[in-house]
Amino acid sequence: MNSDYKVNTINWFFGRGLSIECNLSWTVPKTWTYPYPCISRDFKISMIKFALEKEMNKSSVDCQIINDFLDTLSSNTKDNFNHRFITTNWDYLLQSEILNRGFKIKPSWLDDSHVFHLNGTIENLENNTNRSPFLLEEDLATERTPSCEANKIYNNLIWNKLFIVVGMSFECDTDRFFLNALHKVEDDLLIGKSIWIIINPNEDALNKSSQRIQDALPSAKIRKINKSFKQWVNYDLINFMKKIQSE
Repeated sequence: MNSDYKVNTINWFFGRGLSIECNLSWTVPKTWTYPYPCISRDFKISMIKFALEKEMNKSSVDCQIINDFLDTLSSNTKDNFNHRFITTNWDYLLQSEILNRGFKIKPSWLDDSHVFHLNGTIENLENNTNRSPFLLEEDLATERTPSCEANKIYNNLIWNKLFIVVGMSFECDTDRFFLNALHKVEDDLLIGKSIWIIINPNEDALNKSSQRIQDALPSAKIRKINKSFKQWVNYDLINFMKKIQSE
């Protein structure tokens, strides 16, 4: 390998926008949330896991956009680039589609075949001890306790420079905590001068998430794209990959 060879990791943050585009639009019912009749936090989490797993398995859920996205990355990523996937979603649609590809060896275009779940997941593994804790939207930041998964992704992100955010707002307290953690190191590490592409079809949500990132990382460059992820993948992703890999 040439000594000048360098892997450039493109970091993808996915919020509910991705799930919605797969026809998984389920949200926690208002009747499960304060000030409605009190439900314990642990019981509420078990209810969410049961309900969301059921919704994921409905025939109406269509992951074609995820497969189109992965196909485009695998065909248009140069050898010195790869991709890392992070989500605040509890569902594991993206992880399932990656695993369904049946890789015997991790392909060079993937930094890690694992999808990092910042807020926990309903996926039931034999050993979940390394995973991030399951966080609710109304949780305070103090519920975000350290985990191997969260520590690994944080320690990788702070040395990276390119981020794409899809359908994610960083609105709840636990997600803002993550941005605050990045803000604390932005003066000293590469992420302080990073580039963020924010994709959201909702202009108001697009502007709010962009502003929150800019507040956390004042020297970062931010580009806003007011399109659905499906539109962007179908019409812009190939050109984006060509451009970003030639700079």
